[in-house]
Order: sequence, then structure tokens, then C-alpha cells
Amino acid sequence: MHPADCPNWEYKDHPNYPRDLVARVTRVLFDLKRGTIDSCQLAADTRSKHGEVFRNLTPPGFEYFAGHYRGEIFRCLQYYFVGVQGDRSVGLAPTYVVNRMRWFEGLVRRGIATLDEASQLPNSQVPPEQKILFTVVFVCRVFELFLQIHPYANGNGHMARFMVWAILGRYGYWPSKWPVEPRPPNPPYINLITQYRSGNRSPLENYILSCIVG
Repeated sequence: MHPADCPNWEYKDHPNYPRDLVARVTRVLFDLKRGTIDSCQLAADTRSKHGEVFRNLTPPGFEYFAGHYRGEIFRCLQYYFVGVQGDRSVGLAPTYVVNRMRWFEGLVRRGIATLDEASQLPNSQVPPEQKILFTVVFVCRVFELFLQIHPYANGNGHMARFMVWAILGRYGYWPSKWPVEPRPPNPPYINLITQYRSGNRSPLENYILSCIVG
């Protein structure tokens, strides 16, 4: 049972938000574009960047909220539940988060390995537009899965959007309109995720595609 004295974490309540958050997000994206960050590692396991971006934006005494998954062996994370109002599919129970994220990491690494191989094939064999489409389809899938698990006490959207940058950028498809902070405009952002989750995947895929080529 979640201890009664454990706080709910809302980083927006911190007096240094949004100044610190914007600066840190900008630095990560800059380093990602410079190639000083391992894009596969960032996409597969975002904990180090979550810790970097949300450092000192946690409640006092609960610094471990930044950089660790719900369900990890910390007193106030081990039983930390999250959810999204109106969508019961979001927010895996903390007991299952760590193992599910191990599975997720493997999925991301295997997918990137496949995309790496495809990117090396000659355009005569796999046309450039097909390579972009493969990448977008994959990135939308892992983006939605990550949000469904919601592994962190907060900041899940930021890390999911970092993943999109990391995977697309790995192949030179830098998005022109996919902010990490603040989140993309809503509408259509939330509606695109909802449609994808209900089985209508094209709107989100087309939106991500437009962020690359638009």
C-alpha cells in the first residue's frame, strides 16, 4: 500500500519551473543533434535523461522521483500509481512496471537494429520514402506503448517525445515541429494518441510524418 505521507509529484508546482525544464530539454536536444548522446540508448532507457531533466524539480527529500521508474525499490515509488482521467488503459500497476520496461527496452533495441539494417540498404532496393515510413510506423508504436505504461511518477510525456526525437534523428529525420517542452499543441495532440490507441493509427503516423517533411 502506498504510504500516506508520500507526496504526489507535480513538477509544475516547483518555483524553478519552467526555466530549468526548458533549459535542460534544450540541452538534451542540442546534444542529441550533435551526436554526443547515444540515440539508441536514450530511446531504450530514458532514466538517465529523466533524472537530468527533472533534477531538483521533485518534492524536497524525494529526489529519487527523477530518474527512476515507478515500482523500483524506493519507499515512495514502489507503490506509486498514476493514471489519465478518462483512459483506464494508461498507467500500468507499479508492481509490473520494471519488468515491462525491460521488455520495452528489448523491443526498442530490436526495432532500431532492424531500422539500422534497412537504412543501409541501397535506395534502389528500399526507396527513401519507404525507409521514412518504416521509421515513423515504429516510432509511433513505441511512443504509444511508453505512454500506456507510464513508467514515471511524472514527466512521461517528455520522455516519450524525447524517444521520438532520438529514433527519428538517428536516421536524419529531425522533426521541425515536435516540441518536448511544452508538449505539442492540443488539439490535435491528445486526440491523435486517443485515435491511435483505439486502432486508428494513420492520423498520428501522418502527423509525425508531417513533422519531418512539413
